[in-house]
Amino acid sequence: MNSNPIKNPCRKGKLSIKPLYIYLNRFKQRSTIIPMAIKRRRGPSPPSIANTEARRRSSSMPKWGQLVGDVLLQILNRLSFVDVQRAKTVCLHWNSVAKQLKLYTKFHRIPWLLIPPQDEESNASSDNNTKLFSIEDGQLYSSKYAASKEICYQSFCVGSSHGYMISINCERNNLFVFNPLTEKRTELPAMDTFLGRIIEDMDSGGEYLIKFAPKVASDSRFYRGWTCSRQLREHYIQKAILSCDPCHNKSYGVVLICWKNSKIAFCQRGDSGAMSWMYLEGMDAPFHDIMCHENKLYVLANCGSLAVWDLGSDSFPVSTKTITSLFCCASLRQTLNVSSDLYTSRLYLVESSGGVLLVVRRIGEFVDEEGRVLHEGDLLTDKAAEPLVCAYRTLLFDLFRMDFDKETWASMKSLDDQAVFVGGNHSASVLACDLPGCEKNSVYFTDDYWERMNEDYLYGGHDMGVYNLKDKSVKHFYQLDALKIQPPPCWFLPNPW
Repeated sequence: MNSNPIKNPCRKGKLSIKPLYIYLNRFKQRSTIIPMAIKRRRGPSPPSIANTEARRRSSSMPKWGQLVGDVLLQILNRLSFVDVQRAKTVCLHWNSVAKQLKLYTKFHRIPWLLIPPQDEESNASSDNNTKLFSIEDGQLYSSKYAASKEICYQSFCVGSSHGYMISINCERNNLFVFNPLTEKRTELPAMDTFLGRIIEDMDSGGEYLIKFAPKVASDSRFYRGWTCSRQLREHYIQKAILSCDPCHNKSYGVVLICWKNSKIAFCQRGDSGAMSWMYLEGMDAPFHDIMCHENKLYVLANCGSLAVWDLGSDSFPVSTKTITSLFCCASLRQTLNVSSDLYTSRLYLVESSGGVLLVVRRIGEFVDEEGRVLHEGDLLTDKAAEPLVCAYRTLLFDLFRMDFDKETWASMKSLDDQAVFVGGNHSASVLACDLPGCEKNSVYFTDDYWERMNEDYLYGGHDMGVYNLKDKSVKHFYQLDALKIQPPPCWFLPNPW
């Protein structure tokens, strides 16, 4: 698939304003030529028929640059992200109007797939540039910012939210918020004490290492106190999101799931820019997912419990509601009560039409080419000299909606006209009927199985696709060359402001 840099969208053959004509014709009233009687008199000769026709055609041509701003804004709000970027290059007036789109909450509500430059040990082919894949037009675009390439090489993404990536720097082990389209970057408070780091060093092989306090080391999945900085992504910070769009509110917060899913951490950016970390207490671990919507933080905790925190306070979050579910919904309990050696489950919170959805993802631990789930012992056969290679693979999704009146999860069979996007990102839902290329009643997913992503050099980061809830099928929306994809792709909501 060819790469089309967004940097120069007006190259010959690339700019198409056909969508603009479709919308403009709804608002534009064509000029009416009113014939006028001409008296014969002395003086200059009347204009020729050819000149009159030329002026008539000129007066009836649409004057795009003079289109009323409010009308143009309504038109641009109906276009795709790429078409808007192309429209911005038409004239200064269009460019100025397009900047006002950031006030529209529904603008560009379909995520793109961000594909970072691949590690040397990854088998996936790459030209060492950050790529963006658009579901709307099925095209692959290269990032025009060189800094995004450097950031992807020197850091690891721990979350994607409101068009910003939350990443951890490998050298300094600090978090920062970064917009890969505008290069806006905000450093977050140091996490040395917060994560229990006490010393850093470099081994004889040149690998950057970190030593943690004994308590932190004992809680780790490793049986040693030394941990490579990149493993912070897999073992200490499971997910990071923003409380709101920084374009609309400079006092946004950052929320983390960390310490083996046992802690929820929060820091608030005040008007002065100062930020500090705190733990949110009062909930039972482990924590499966976090979601922010309309100044509220939703935390999916142990046994399906849902905790709600008010983020409207200037000082710190306030706990407002805790629903102890204990998987009281029979269908949910049955969904999660599966053989642990065959399947694993990942749970996501998604805001949809003002409600809160629980998306349950079922992943087969070892799945062959025919889609059969195997026991680990089945990988060893007498006929084969080497064990079979059967990577993990997502096979099924189940949906539930929180009934706040009954304080329970209610089973859902369909998303109707909507689609949801889950993975290492801030989970999102979109109205698919308004977005070309997006399949309704479907779940788009990327790989976030951090526990197994690096256990085998043949696969990891590969588990992504689209699941149709009606026919229960999984298919690819974008295919990379290999099963080993490191770092893994993630969903990214384009935010050009």
